[in-house]
Amino acid sequence: MLQPIDLRIERRIAASIGTVWACLTTPALIADWFFAVDFRPEVGHRFRIAGEPVSGWRGWTDVEVLELEPPRRMLWSFDCCAEAEASHVLFELEQKQDHVRLLLSHDGFVPALTRRLLDEGWSAYLTELAGLAQR
Repeated sequence: MLQPIDLRIERRIAASIGTVWACLTTPALIADWFFAVDFRPEVGHRFRIAGEPVSGWRGWTDVEVLELEPPRRMLWSFDCCAEAEASHVLFELEQKQDHVRLLLSHDGFVPALTRRLLDEGWSAYLTELAGLAQR
């Protein structure tokens, strides 16, 4: 049975919006906080996240860049499991006086175990991204 993903994770990052955007869109930096991927900041670009399969994840996710508004917004199609349609991951950045507000939204439907993995994974990945951007 599928359940809604409906994740909203926010981070306050003591860095410039350009630095945080670079962490989200530069392959070498993406590898430092997420996975080593063949990412290009271009609408229509497709790439695959690959890793060791675990319960709830088949070991790969097919991603497509659907929208790109540098340095404020990026939307991905995120196909992480065979049991459900592709979901959507949205990164939104907002420059504040002394930090960047990063909001990740992940919407769609997946099995319960996959939902838990996404929650744990995105929380950990965004903590890594924030640390990288602040260095």
